[in-house]
Amino acid sequence: MWRYDGTATGKFKSRVKVFNDCGPSYNVIVGVGDITGDGRADIVSRDTSGTVWRNNGNGKGSFGGRTRIATGWQGYKGLF
Repeated sequence: MWRYDGTATGKFKSRVKVFNDCGPSYNVIVGVGDITGDGRADIVSRDTSGTVWRNNGNGKGSFGGRTRIATGWQGYKGLF
């Protein structure tokens, strides 16, 4: 997954990789704020088998490795 920061002039800076474990097996990725209580923004994703994963924010604009937090979510349209 890549992040594109704006320049405040209507253009974008060069892309920055924010995490590696992103590919066609994921069908939902959501920024959820700080769900771990460490003061850093985290993301939650769901793969096509219905497993939900959390990636902890590192406080530097990127994320650590994934942690499985739920299964059986393949029947839901999205995560909010």
